[in-house]
Amino acid sequence: MLTAALPDAGKRKEQDMAVSGSWTLHYSWGCTGSYGQLNVTFNANGTFSGGLAGKWVQQDGTLLLGFDGGPAKYGGTLNGHVGSGAMSTFTGSNGCWYLTKAGTSGIAAEEAQEEQQQEFDAAGSQT
Repeated sequence: MLTAALPDAGKRKEQDMAVSGSWTLHYSWGCTGSYGQLNVTFNANGTFSGGLAGKWVQQDGTLLLGFDGGPAKYGGTLNGHVGSGAMSTFTGSNGCWYLTKAGTSGIAAEEAQEEQQQEFDAAGSQT
């Protein structure tokens, strides 16, 4: 669980709130270039909700995510309305991800692509 590694994740008032709000998480297990999508809402209290729920922490442009319902941990960088990084279940499944804030212009063509079925969901649980 992310809070075990980051015990103050849900309590930190000084978190950089640039990530708050509605985003789309694009994830690719195995970095195949084929991405699944998950709509996510980042809440000010260090939690996120949407298709799956979990906890997040952000500091100095680095974003860490952990899901309540699966083993996957995500780490990467956030710059304005986009972010990217890598994820792992730490049991052999690894991948790449990128994040786009709802309403961001200039990326509509990619977001319009049909979601690709992944072997694992965003949380790292087998589908």
